[in-house]
Amino acid sequence: MKIDPNLIIGAVTGKSPGIRPTAGSGNFEDILSGVQKADTKETPSVQSIQQMSQLNPCKVTALTMSEQAIDMLDAYSKALLDPDCSLKSLAPMVDDLDGMKTKLLEASSFLSDDDPLKGIMSETASTLLGEVMRFKRGDLTG
Repeated sequence: MKIDPNLIIGAVTGKSPGIRPTAGSGNFEDILSGVQKADTKETPSVQSIQQMSQLNPCKVTALTMSEQAIDMLDAYSKALLDPDCSLKSLAPMVDDLDGMKTKLLEASSFLSDDDPLKGIMSETASTLLGEVMRFKRGDLTG
């Protein structure tokens, strides 16, 4: 492939009937400066930064704990499917699930009753409790 040394970047115009060059287009430096100006206009404002700093730490903690609990349930379900995993190796996981249930219930007590996150946390804690009870009852031995 031969490259023409006299070729000027931006000098090529669109040949398609729907593409028309706009005023000022064709010069790479002009286009770049226009993009840079647009980027500086989109920087976060002081108001949006203040809104982000006013996040409720209780909600952040609750959301993080809910995510951890769901991850623990996912790991537990994968361990249940593993035929090489014994009940002895599942026991520490069940104890961790029980501890996470308690933490979830404590963290959800700081949220309002109409908060949807509290409902999610309650359902997750119920699922954790169900798995703990199922293990301790001996449902997995049969």
